[in-house]
Amino acid sequence: MGDAAKSVHYHALFDCDVREAAGWYDRCLPGLGDIFVEKVRVAVNKIIADPRRFAHTSLSGIRYARVAKFPYVVLFDTDGECLEFFAVLHTARDIGKWRERLEP
Repeated sequence: MGDAAKSVHYHALFDCDVREAAGWYDRCLPGLGDIFVEKVRVAVNKIIADPRRFAHTSLSGIRYARVAKFPYVVLFDTDGECLEFFAVLHTARDIGKWRERLEP
């Protein structure tokens, strides 16, 4: 098992990403949004358990984990003692759109 980060932080819009996608899925099929939220939660927990096992994106230092059964990824960064979650992104969207979230 990898070394878990000591502190975990979420970008202010991370939760908004999850709620927006879950709402869309619920409009398609009631209850599907809850399943989406659970799959995001599972991905986040896997990242927390071993962040270095996930691939890097084209954005410097940013890694991603796929959300099982949905076309989404969780974007995050780990720099030693901190694990930062930036976005939940549909795989059809341009990853560069979330670059502004990386600015301090």
